[in-house]
Formats: sequence, structure tokens, C-alpha cells
Amino acid sequence: MSAIFGLSSGKGDLPGYSCDLTDSLKERLKEAFIHSVGKRMQGVERVGIMFSGGIDSALIAHVARRFNSKLFPYSVGMEGSEDIRYAKKFAGELGLEVRQIILSEEELISYYEKVQSLLCEKDFIKIELAIPVFICSEIAKKDGVRVILTGSGAEELFAGYDRHLQCFLKGGDLQKMLSDELRALHSKDLKSIEHIASLNQCELRYPFLDEDFIKSATSLKPELNLSRDGEKKRILKLISIELGLPREIAERPKKAMQYGSGIHKILLKAKKESLIK
Repeated sequence: MSAIFGLSSGKGDLPGYSCDLTDSLKERLKEAFIHSVGKRMQGVERVGIMFSGGIDSALIAHVARRFNSKLFPYSVGMEGSEDIRYAKKFAGELGLEVRQIILSEEELISYYEKVQSLLCEKDFIKIELAIPVFICSEIAKKDGVRVILTGSGAEELFAGYDRHLQCFLKGGDLQKMLSDELRALHSKDLKSIEHIASLNQCELRYPFLDEDFIKSATSLKPELNLSRDGEKKRILKLISIELGLPREIAERPKKAMQYGSGIHKILLKAKKESLIK
């Protein structure tokens, strides 16, 4: 995917970001998301899901149950990490069995070195983000899974990062921040994880980055996703609950994958101790 909604190169119209959340827009968002998930599963017998127990992956898994493919949710993390705990709990609530890959510190360091070598990359953040993708795709290959759905794009569409909240609270240009991040998403994040998955003959697909869904999401005022008491992704939470996702799952405070999985903390420690470069 070389472009996202015509934005990655800076060409194309900027998203509208001007509408209030009407009932008709909510319905359009829900219908677009269901269609997006189904389109990415069409004709695929075995579908993997990167499942962290957060709202993005849980909504994908919840909607994916409507279709006929066999689902393989994967969760990667350190022993006792939040993502590992919640992935098991929430997968059970959704009637799914999650495949948990629990790493030791030694295994994580080994994967870091391997992924660093495969990507020929020195960027610490890109490497740590690619590690769970490499591990999931490695296991998926053994399971006969060639397509993996991920929640990439949800944060940029629904103002899910702390920097979005800070921009909102300080009266900054949130619309520009989000549209710039959408433009850069492929080159900044997706290109490297797509490559690392392809090494295990797996293809990543992104239900949140369907063109029709993006058009609907970016027609809304981005400030509607945030509140002054610190809540983020309010619109996504609302439509998720209306689509039948249990409220406990939709409203779980979620850390970014590298933090919720415990991977960042261990790798940072290893870097300080010169165990990795």
C-alpha cells in the first residue's frame, strides 16, 4: 500500500474533519468497518489477528467472527505483561482461543538481533515494533496462516496517542497533526512491518485503513475523540460498543504495543547494559 487515502505523498485533498457525529455517520462508520473486515477476509480460509486485548484488535476479532474464515488470534509479550493477561481474558469473552507467545528476556534479545539484521535497521523503535509482527508471522506460517489482520491506523484516525491529547489540551492544530500522521504512516511504520511479515510468507491487512472507512472517520471533527479528563478514541469506543463489543473491552485503557507487551522495558534495559546495539 503505497498511499493511504491519497495522503502519503502529500497529494490529494486533506480530510474534511468538519462533521459532528450524527446517527447516520455512526451507521456509516459501522457499516464501513464491517465491510472492510469482510473484504480483507474474503476467500481466505485461515486468518490471523494480532491480538493485544486492546479495543482495535478486539473489534477486528469481534467483527471477523461474522465471516466464515477460521480465526487465529496471536498475542506476544513478556510473562505477566498487561497484553498477555488481557488478551487471554478478552479472547475468552469473545469466544476465541488466543495463541499466546510468552518470551523470556533471552528470547527477546535474540529476536531483537534477528529482526535488526533482517531489516538492516538501526532505529530502536522500528525494531521493537517489528518484533511482535515477526514472531506472529513466524507462528502463523506454521499454522498455515498467510493473512494477518492488524489494528494499524486506529490511533491516527481516532486520536489515540498521548501526543494527540496534549495537542488538543493545548489548543494545537489537531487536524493537521492527524492528517500528517496518516500521510506518513506507510513510510514510517507499515513498510518495515510488511517487509518483516513477508519474510514468513505472510501478508498484513489493515481493516482501519480501508478507503471508505477512512473517508467516514476523517469527516468527523477530531476533537470529538478526546475529552479534557484524558479520554481518547471516544468515537471508536462508541461504535465498538454499538457493534456489540463488551464495554469492558472497549473501555480498557491501552498502552502502545511495545509498552503493554513489556517488550520496551526489557529492551531498554538490555540496551543500557550494552546487551544489544
